Amino acid sequence: MEIIRVAPTKSVPTPFSWSYSRLKAYEDCPKRYHELMVLKNWAEEKTEHLVWGDAVHKAMADRLTLGIELPANMKYQHWIDKVLRTPGELFVEDQCRYAITKAFKPCEWFSPLAWMRAVADVAVIDDDLALAVDWKTGKSANQDPVQLTIVALMLFIYYPKVLRVRADFIFLQDDAQTSVVIDRHEAADEWVKLLDRAKYLERATEQQEFPPKPNRFCRSFCPVKSCSYHGK
Repeated sequence: MEIIRVAPTKSVPTPFSWSYSRLKAYEDCPKRYHELMVLKNWAEEKTEHLVWGDAVHKAMADRLTLGIELPANMKYQHWIDKVLRTPGELFVEDQCRYAITKAFKPCEWFSPLAWMRAVADVAVIDDDLALAVDWKTGKSANQDPVQLTIVALMLFIYYPKVLRVRADFIFLQDDAQTSVVIDRHEAADEWVKLLDRAKYLERATEQQEFPPKPNRFCRSFCPVKSCSYHGK
């Protein structure tokens, strides 16, 4: 696998780039997305749930990479065991950050040519099979399987010999699992569906149009106080 590297230079313009989290945030509310993720005028409150999620992800990574026992209040060892039973080379956290250019070539995460980015918490690569895992500390309802599809598509690009990817959400609180299985021959059709969804974000970025969209976050969970819908 060859990863494109570009030395930092002011002469290389930064192209439009996106990820699942950016796409989902834009679809929820264009204004909220722009204020939080682009302009960074506001910051989301570090809630107790987010703090717990960070702690869980660190503990799971430390268990897999360093062998450190999970804290007593994290009863997740059976999920760790399931990953470790999977044949192949194990990758964890920062090793599972994937970026590609608009020509669908792997590139460095911070490359100015990075057009799309995706992350997994764990990946296991075994010849023509691959597994990707995303630990979830929230409820299993309303999760978008497109997030799993994106990681699978990235693995096909990074590992040309892989013919099938299974991508899993592991809902630790619910002790449940949701999986997406994609074969390489299906990747082209999945890209078509994905890019049809992402074109609206790219168009909005080009035209700099990010109108507010009233939604479930407005009353209690949106930090963008300058929005006319805030708190309503």
